[in-house]
Amino acid sequence: MFWNAKNGRVQLDDTDMDYISFGKGDHILIMLPGLGDGLTTVKGLAIPMAMAYRMYAKDYKVYIFSRKNDLEEGCSTREMARDQAKAMKAMGIDTANIVGISQGGWENLKTTVGF
Repeated sequence: MFWNAKNGRVQLDDTDMDYISFGKGDHILIMLPGLGDGLTTVKGLAIPMAMAYRMYAKDYKVYIFSRKNDLEEGCSTREMARDQAKAMKAMGIDTANIVGISQGGWENLKTTVGF
């Protein structure tokens, strides 16, 4: 596959979260998408996303997470950040570089400072 591109899903309490991964680098890069993720998640998009972000694939193992499935109405970005932290912990990711795109930037800030 292109840069080891894979689709995945991680279990979170009573629901799950879709993600994709690609790359061969020694460092981890997590990308958090913005509001558009609510319309079209990353599910099944491992190869197209790996192609779009291939400039990171040599230096990083890249993960792009969607928000959790079955998102409760009124869920805050703080709660989404907690979900992201749970997903990272469930996958054994202790340290990572995190990039937030649009609303994902709010989740990035809150995940980074440990909320």
